[in-house]
Amino acid sequence: MSNLIYKKIQYDDGASAFLVILLFAQLFFTNGIYLFLGGISLWLIFSNLQQPYKPSIFTIIFIYHLIQVMAGVWLSNFLEKDIDFRSDHTSTATLASYIGLIILFLPIIYYQNKIPNISLQTLRKHAAGLSLERSLRVYIISFFVTNALGGIAFTIAGLSQVIFSLVNIKWFFFLLFGFQVILKNKMWKQFIIIVIIEFLLGFFSFFSDFKTVMFFITFIAIIFLNNVKLKHVIVTAITIVALFYLGVMWTSIKGEYRMFLNKGSKSQTVSVEREEALNKLVELSGNRTEGSFDEAAGEFFSRLQYTYHLAKTMDRIPSVLPHEYGKNIGGILAYVTTPRFLNPDKPKLEATVKATKYTGIMYAGALTGVSFSLGYFADCYIDFGYFGMMIPLLILGLLFGSTYFYFIKNSSPNFVFNYAVVGAMFMEFNAFEADGTYLMGRLFATLLTFFLLKLFLFPSLYNYLYLQPVLLKKNKSVSSNISLNQIK
Repeated sequence: MSNLIYKKIQYDDGASAFLVILLFAQLFFTNGIYLFLGGISLWLIFSNLQQPYKPSIFTIIFIYHLIQVMAGVWLSNFLEKDIDFRSDHTSTATLASYIGLIILFLPIIYYQNKIPNISLQTLRKHAAGLSLERSLRVYIISFFVTNALGGIAFTIAGLSQVIFSLVNIKWFFFLLFGFQVILKNKMWKQFIIIVIIEFLLGFFSFFSDFKTVMFFITFIAIIFLNNVKLKHVIVTAITIVALFYLGVMWTSIKGEYRMFLNKGSKSQTVSVEREEALNKLVELSGNRTEGSFDEAAGEFFSRLQYTYHLAKTMDRIPSVLPHEYGKNIGGILAYVTTPRFLNPDKPKLEATVKATKYTGIMYAGALTGVSFSLGYFADCYIDFGYFGMMIPLLILGLLFGSTYFYFIKNSSPNFVFNYAVVGAMFMEFNAFEADGTYLMGRLFATLLTFFLLKLFLFPSLYNYLYLQPVLLKKNKSVSSNISLNQIK
């Protein structure tokens, strides 16, 4: 029933049995203990973090982080090698990453629990107070405006980070419209067309932005997860297999496709028309050779995993380079909090240079049109070692959790509106691979941008989208038994 309030996701006997068998079956694979511990980490965090009809943004961030950690184990098994075949510290890096993820997400779970449990009926009442047609209208406007802003972001060095944060407003409107489509069961055709357009346009980006809309669709879907049956687990497993094959196929053509996009200029830009790009994409998809799948699958796992740089950093610190005891993170904070207009000589972020320094791997970097990041877990390890690295991860979790809770509570009087806000805000932080400087710079710019939006844009925007009670056909008001005023 739609008025039921679930505190936890419920699993039927078939789903529970299947998942338990799958968990313990991993012990019988090569490197099985690392797969098993990854499964335990998933169970611990997912079962406490994701609650029915609450935002799933940090659930998605956690799962993608975990995938990037476990992919290192999958790569070893796929190649039939021991987990430490590329670095003596891969096993240690994997275990440290599992523990670090748990530490990072504990404060977020705390703040998630402070949000009151609500029912589907409550969400529908809040959605009923918003105009679906106006939400579509502002999404379409934001689609064109943010695409234009994205095109000029790099030309305004001092404001590029704020511009990139403003671009996220499009995804806020996308989520706001998508939530209402589901909760009101209207305008499905328009929403599906939007999803297809966003997906296809992603292929015309150098950075494979087609994945972005998939993340946001998943964000919407998981929110409505309250009762898991065996058939849901089976469908999910089939979907994962299909995505794996699509991922391998994309990996096999991505390099040549990107060279076509930038016309061999070794820059991260698109220099061809969209019709040309589409034709090339179709051509490459049909030219896969026999035997290329295994090679592409190995490359897929290698690109997906991101414990290798952490492991190589552990190889060199402290045996070759000493721990820096806060100097590295201090430099990151100084860099991201100093605006370029105050320091015109502020250097350009070169993530590859730092990755080369601490891993010892001689990457070519920007000269060849690619960038390699160290990963922010490695940034924490560089300063404080195995145990000390958990402290900055805990602090980061507190920062994520407290700001998430603030925007859930204060963005507007409407749950649906606020869920869309936090989804658009935090989705870009889904990658375990993120360089510490990039992560903190984007987080600082995003928090500043959305705080200003909350002060100066959201009140008038909400008033524009809000349906006055006299206009509601079936509901006398949008009030419900649970409101944002209950959040303390």
